[in-house]
Amino acid sequence: MHNGSDSKTDTRKRILDLAEELLLTRGFNGFSYQHISSELGVRNAAIHYHFPKKNDLGVALIQRYRRRFQRFIEQQADWSAAEQLESYFGLSDQYYQQRKQICPSGIFSTEFQTLPEDMRQEAAAFIDEMRQWAVAIVRRGREAGAMRYAGTPEAAGMLLFAALQGGLQLARIDENALPLLKEQARAMLGLKQI
Repeated sequence: MHNGSDSKTDTRKRILDLAEELLLTRGFNGFSYQHISSELGVRNAAIHYHFPKKNDLGVALIQRYRRRFQRFIEQQADWSAAEQLESYFGLSDQYYQQRKQICPSGIFSTEFQTLPEDMRQEAAAFIDEMRQWAVAIVRRGREAGAMRYAGTPEAAGMLLFAALQGGLQLARIDENALPLLKEQARAMLGLKQI
C-alpha cells in the first residue's frame, strides 16, 4: 500500500524524467508543460503543484544532473587519467545512442542567454564542474606521464570539453563525428587508441 507522499514523489520523478527526455531531444525552450501533461496523462495543475514555474523545473533538472555527475566522478576516484578519459567519452556515446541526444551541458550552453537567471546560475555551475573535470583529467594524465600535449591543462581540458559538446551536435548529421573526434583527442593527448 502506498501513502500519498509516495504518489507525489512518483509523480514528481515522472515529471522530471519526461522533462529530461524532452530537454535532451528538443532543448529547454522546445517543450512546455502541455507536452509533459499530455504524455503523462495529467493536468497542467499537477505539474504546477510540483514545479510552480518552468524555471523551477529547469533548476530541479540541473540540480539532478549535478548530483549524478558528482556520483559519476566519485565512482572513478581511483581510476587512471586514461580510464577517466574513456569514461568521459562514454558519456557522449550514451547520449548519442539515446536517439542522438545532446548532453545537458551542451543544451544549457546553447540556450544560456534565454534561460531565467536562477537557471543560468545553476547551469553555469554545472558546466564549470564538467569543464573542470576535463581539466583535472588531462592535468593528472600529464602529471602521471600518461598524456603529452602542448599548452596548459586548462586549455587542453577546455578544448576536450568543447569538442565533445560540438561532436554530439555534429553526430546528429554525421555518425562518424564522435569516433573521429575521440581518435583525434587521444592523439592530441599522446594516447594510443583504446
